[in-house]
Amino acid sequence: MFNAGPFAKTIGLLLAFAGTVCCAAGKPVVFVSIPPQAWLVNRLAGEAVDVQPLLTAGANPHTFEPGAWQVKKLSAASLYLTVGLPFERPLVARAVRLNPSLRVAGADAGIVKLGGGCAHDGTEAKGRSACCDAGGDPHVWLSPRLFAVMASNTAAALTQVLPGRADAVRANMDRTVAEIGAVDRTVRCALRTGAVKTWVTYHPSWRYFAADYGLTLLTIEEDGKEPSARHLAEVIGQARAAGVAVVFAEPQHDVRSAQTLAQTLGARLETVDPLREDWAETLREAAAKLSGSGKAAP
Repeated sequence: MFNAGPFAKTIGLLLAFAGTVCCAAGKPVVFVSIPPQAWLVNRLAGEAVDVQPLLTAGANPHTFEPGAWQVKKLSAASLYLTVGLPFERPLVARAVRLNPSLRVAGADAGIVKLGGGCAHDGTEAKGRSACCDAGGDPHVWLSPRLFAVMASNTAAALTQVLPGRADAVRANMDRTVAEIGAVDRTVRCALRTGAVKTWVTYHPSWRYFAADYGLTLLTIEEDGKEPSARHLAEVIGQARAAGVAVVFAEPQHDVRSAQTLAQTLGARLETVDPLREDWAETLREAAAKLSGSGKAAP
């Protein structure tokens, strides 16, 4: 849960610096919420902007609070690209008060999200996972189809802060969408050659990925918390019935439940980071580990 108290104090302390922080080497500063968005911005704008991901490697978005240096940098930013994570709403409200000229754009604009229940099969579940706000499940970047929409939204926002490079940004968008399509084809090929149709993850990050590729996802986490004994027993029963051979853990979350379940099922435990900056490698790695090859395809 985002704690506004310490952050509000940080904002107050940094107000005096709001007009003194300059863009790096004269470049517009572009903030993004997660590292995969930085992958997009770098491909679309290259060295023309200074891109700053709020979440660093291994950070958990559900306990995240911005550091003082991040808030200071945000006070000089030209653009903040959101993706629908719960911490963004209070951050945007404070950032705009600190920096009224800050442009805020939703990289997820126009995307119809899965319901906030974060059920393993794409249907509504009782309660709501901590990853989901009223706007639904935010993990849209793990779907190549939706990531291409994010690329278009990101390019449109970048042309507003780089008007002199609009044509270059649009050309880069075409190349980036083509690269996303190539990754999608690689993933589809890897999954066709594997026997996995159902797998287990601790956190429900991979729902959009599962929907794109006709897979079934079973989730250990229950309403954003450690699973109850009853829920864990249900997952084990479903996993055994489906012949699950792979369990995914994520570095942002405690792996013990995933380890225990993998041992119980006699399944492979694989760690895949959905927040790693190299988006293409993340999806290729996930497909390789699901298919059993264990090594990402080129």
